[in-house]
Amino acid sequence: MDTLNSHRNLSRELALLLLLATLWGASYTFIKLGVATIAPITLIAARTAIAGILLVAIMRGRGVRLPRDGAPGDGSCSRPVSTA
Repeated sequence: MDTLNSHRNLSRELALLLLLATLWGASYTFIKLGVATIAPITLIAARTAIAGILLVAIMRGRGVRLPRDGAPGDGSCSRPVSTA
């Protein structure tokens, strides 16, 4: 029974890896076509906006909320860096 679950997990992981490779490879084709017809800065802005919207949708689907105070988790990024 355990080997059956292991085989299903491996099959699922390989399918997800194939999907990732397909999406990743296709993005280069779309970028090449997009740059030929759209200004690069517009293409970058559109890709960033789409990624942000998708990320927020996934977070809401999982029940994760964005922080409201604007501070990072432990505050390490909000302290100035000393150059001395």
